[in-house]
Amino acid sequence: MNFAGRMADLVEPWWDREPDPLTLDHRELMRMVATAVALRILRPGAAASRRVDTALALAERLASLQGAGGLFSSDGNLQSPPDSAFTLNDVGITLTLLERAGDPALAPLEQQLRGIAKRALPALVTGGVHTPNHRWEVSAALVRLRDVDERAIARARQWLAEGVDADRDGLYSERSAIYAAFVSNPSLLVLAEGLQRPDLLQAVHDNLHSQLDLTDADGVVETVFSRRQDQGGQMPLEVFHTQLRRFAVRGCATCAAGAARSEPRTEGVAAIALLEVLTEPELDAPLPAPPAPPSVEQVRHFADVGLLVAQHGQVRSVVYGGSDVPHVGHIGSGLAGDPTFLRFRSGAAVVRSLRLSRVFFGLGPFRAEALQVADDGIAHLHERVAAGYYQPMADGRRRADGRYRLVSDGRFSASMAFDERARDEVELVTDVVVRRGSGVRGGPGAVELQVTTSGAATRWSLELALGDGALTGVEQVATDVYRMAGHAAELRNGDDALVIETSVDPEPDVVGTYEPGEAFTFLGGTDALDGPRLYLTGTTPGAWTLTLRPA
Repeated sequence: MNFAGRMADLVEPWWDREPDPLTLDHRELMRMVATAVALRILRPGAAASRRVDTALALAERLASLQGAGGLFSSDGNLQSPPDSAFTLNDVGITLTLLERAGDPALAPLEQQLRGIAKRALPALVTGGVHTPNHRWEVSAALVRLRDVDERAIARARQWLAEGVDADRDGLYSERSAIYAAFVSNPSLLVLAEGLQRPDLLQAVHDNLHSQLDLTDADGVVETVFSRRQDQGGQMPLEVFHTQLRRFAVRGCATCAAGAARSEPRTEGVAAIALLEVLTEPELDAPLPAPPAPPSVEQVRHFADVGLLVAQHGQVRSVVYGGSDVPHVGHIGSGLAGDPTFLRFRSGAAVVRSLRLSRVFFGLGPFRAEALQVADDGIAHLHERVAAGYYQPMADGRRRADGRYRLVSDGRFSASMAFDERARDEVELVTDVVVRRGSGVRGGPGAVELQVTTSGAATRWSLELALGDGALTGVEQVATDVYRMAGHAAELRNGDDALVIETSVDPEPDVVGTYEPGEAFTFLGGTDALDGPRLYLTGTTPGAWTLTLRPA
């Protein structure tokens, strides 16, 4: 069976569950309509005809959700050009399929969709956006539906004139796998073709090569550095499959290897793939044979996002020092805030995350200000955090009414005019040096951390969040919570194992904890991880080491 047929096999059961239209938002409604048309084209028959009849009713429901200006609202975004653009891109895809099909039975549906597009395009041509990726989503919809409004192409070019927000590694400014896969890459591909912009095609190709280097043995794309909702989440490589497939069938061996291991297995991703393969039939061609995997260590430094990835056979390490929080001074939407600074795996034995908490004025866990990588591959993470005690107001600045300005000192706010007072500062400086390979006990792939702290005397907890497996050399102190029994522990999962070794002396009476910081706890929130967690504890100032190596 060809690729399109395999995708249809996944989509048909999903479509035939036919959820209540009243429970679907505009994007879900249009995706149902689009896939009904795709299934009708690919597999005509009684079932397909029934789906098209249902799709016409769904399109009528979709039209009823348009506001007076033709736009849709969703998730609190009222009359939203970018939210509408997601739906209108599917409208454009579906109209293309309907035109190619030339089926009189589909004429009422085509008429309904053209009416939706005609009502929406004027507002899309003049409307604004919220986020970087919205520019490309809106522009792609304008290009797809350019026949509806003669101003569409000029507006798309106006957005593109801002320049694509890709760094030297092809990663977009939001650093997000989910938005690269579902928004920026597919949109830029439409714009590359519709506006004859081969540079946009290259931007996508560069991004895909980076996504492949960011993908682990389980087919999960690294998201620790993301500035969006997927930071620290699990993003499967399958979301990039049709993009990889496009470059694979055009001769890219690297993308062929990625496509070979990422064919969609989930219904939602398969629905998108089905639409793409029907609009671009070349995607249905067999994939070329992927090249053999590299036999030497692969190391890539993503300098613009503060990430270092090293792969040596089954051993993989990820070092991260690209958080926005030290530079902006707070946690927030649109900022990279994940405090994980290292991951390590030896086959199926996985350390999911290393996070370092300190008892220090509620400022939260260690987040490096930057990642520096020397020519010999040694990585250096550095952070300085500080809090202050404020002195009495100077004579000339005192107020008889005691009413001083409400000011934030970065940690909390008070009517104290902090910026007018002298401050006694307390600091804590943390430096982490990460060494790999030669010179590290454990051989190729092993990593050694040397952690040095100076400044305030306080306590710290290092959290190692672990994957599945049997843990030895530890003491269990609570459900899923462990501490070191000595200076070494082992995590074994099946035939694979890794060893955790440290110079830190166990503290039998201390239970390590993760402290997310006052920015979270003030609101009753947390970014803590669940699952098995091993803690090392100690005090500052001082120095200690941790080694992670294959068993």
